[in-house]
Amino acid sequence: MSEEHRPQPDVSMQSLRRLLIIFLLVIGCAVVLVNGWVVYSIWQRIVNETQNDAHNLSQSLSRQSEDTLLPVELTLQDLRDRITLVGLDAERQNYLRTLLMERKASLPQLHGLFVYDSAGNWVLTSQGMLNQHSNNADRAYFKYHQQHNDPGLHIDEVIRSRSTGDLVIPLSMRLNNRDGTFRGVLLATLRIDYFRQIFSYYNLGDKGLLALMTHTGDILYVRPFADNLLNRNIANSPLFTHLLKASSSGTANYKAALDGVERLFGYASLKRYPLVVTVGYDKQQLVQEWLTELVVYLTLCVLLLLVIAALGWLLLRNIAYTIRDQKELAQARDRLTAMNHTLQTLALVDSLTGLANRRQFDLYLDRSLERAAKLRTPLALLMIDVDSFKRFNDTYGHLAGDECLKYVGHALQGIHHRPDDLFARYGGEEFAVILGDCGQEAALKLAEKIRVTVAALAIPHRNSESEAKVVTISIGLHVMSGDRQEDRQTLIGQADKALYSAKARGRNRVEVQ
Repeated sequence: MSEEHRPQPDVSMQSLRRLLIIFLLVIGCAVVLVNGWVVYSIWQRIVNETQNDAHNLSQSLSRQSEDTLLPVELTLQDLRDRITLVGLDAERQNYLRTLLMERKASLPQLHGLFVYDSAGNWVLTSQGMLNQHSNNADRAYFKYHQQHNDPGLHIDEVIRSRSTGDLVIPLSMRLNNRDGTFRGVLLATLRIDYFRQIFSYYNLGDKGLLALMTHTGDILYVRPFADNLLNRNIANSPLFTHLLKASSSGTANYKAALDGVERLFGYASLKRYPLVVTVGYDKQQLVQEWLTELVVYLTLCVLLLLVIAALGWLLLRNIAYTIRDQKELAQARDRLTAMNHTLQTLALVDSLTGLANRRQFDLYLDRSLERAAKLRTPLALLMIDVDSFKRFNDTYGHLAGDECLKYVGHALQGIHHRPDDLFARYGGEEFAVILGDCGQEAALKLAEKIRVTVAALAIPHRNSESEAKVVTISIGLHVMSGDRQEDRQTLIGQADKALYSAKARGRNRVEVQ
């Protein structure tokens, strides 16, 4: 009896179906995992981009703030020099008043320029005629200059102008009599509305924060808050308790001291002034933007899962391409950002040594020659050259040469000198010192002190011609007497001759021409 043949189950189809189910599960899990990672990456990208934007904007605003303050400082320095030169007598006041009005008109950030005597009375103002019985002796900046002999720029808290009622930031300098006693105060006031205008150009959202503050935590301007927060101190903020102590610029995530709102902050200290700029983006707003983007993305993911049986492998490949493209775009953006950061602004300070640069030296020398000619006072010029510096570079390398120039520059900065004396880097390994109203004996004494101070640094120089085998300097000194006037070329030329003579006579010495 023959056996009945029954149909066998399609083992290959079941296996294929099983493999297909496993494949779909694996692909589905992979899609879920990949998309979860992408969602997290989107958030990280938003955070990183926001932090970069905040940091870049804070850096930009700090440079813009420096550009706003620097011409005002230079204006005050020039006015102080002119007042020292011509005095505040009645016959000079029309000239000075006209000068104040011209300077104020040329600087749109200025609210006004003022001169006060030692009692706080108004002497001159860029607004023209004086208010009767006007006195500012009670202002904090005036009291500061009464108690401090600091000749530099002083930035005080925001005040309301007594002449116009506007909110202003006072920038002031002390005026001294020739014996160093207190003569009065030279004041420039910056309009808060000027910062309000330039800060309003940037859109940071409804709760985005922009602030200009002192290093002690006093608010000079903040957006979008009301003016009654000006001068509020937030020294307990993480920005001042540890961030600025660790780095002069950077990014951080913390709750703002003003309103408790958590923000992504970028901050940057001004290099020349004791101020800091901070920029904050509302984190909750970033989360809302992320969720909005996430909803759209998840919708697309659901559609992808519906067709994954037929197009799964293609979609996965496209996601990989998308991720790669996103990374390439991020790298391209970072490269563009790095190139944009290479732009530098012109400054009056030598970046290597911290001394005045050649441009400031030329300007100050012309002004000193003009002052010496009018007052018939002597003017001394020291030309300083580091001995055998080429050998030093050849022996130790140019990086060590730069460090050597830094040490010499810092040594010159540490020499005790009068406020009107100028120490500058002339170029290369050459330095120069301008000494107004200084005779030969005093100038020679200072030059010898400079020479000894640099030698005392004991910077090793095994190819030096000195017995101690350390870095030394040669100094050429020329003094223009009060009764004999010289131009810039003659003055520098004579000092150079003296410097060449010092070199020819063995170096590490001072010669007078």
